[in-house]
Amino acid sequence: MTSSRSLLRGRGSHDSGKVGMVELFFDLVFVFAVTQLSHSLLAHLSLGGAVQVALMMVAVWWVWIFTSWITNWLDPEKIPIRIGLFGLMVAGLLLSSSIPKAFTDRGLLFAGAYVFMQVGRTLFALWAVRGE
Repeated sequence: MTSSRSLLRGRGSHDSGKVGMVELFFDLVFVFAVTQLSHSLLAHLSLGGAVQVALMMVAVWWVWIFTSWITNWLDPEKIPIRIGLFGLMVAGLLLSSSIPKAFTDRGLLFAGAYVFMQVGRTLFALWAVRGE
């Protein structure tokens, strides 16, 4: 059983699997990323362009799926979790906006946002479950 100070999501209640507005807004950031990926593929419709978009798609998918997995454990209704998700959303918007030129002059922005999201999310999750 989790205490009231726990940042974990409650288990076993009627609405324990309910998706909140913050999680839906987080998903919208990745809808934007997918549209950026599709526009990038259309702009570079070649084998090389397809490989580049596929590589970025895997990166975007990894960030989204692992963050979604973590938010299945953490309670996004708690203020520290919301702040963490909003930080990831800002980084996700930077990542998404860098997609069209990720293999030219915005590569460092894409890589930086990606690393920040992967490492930051993991460190934040470890902090959130400390003592559990």
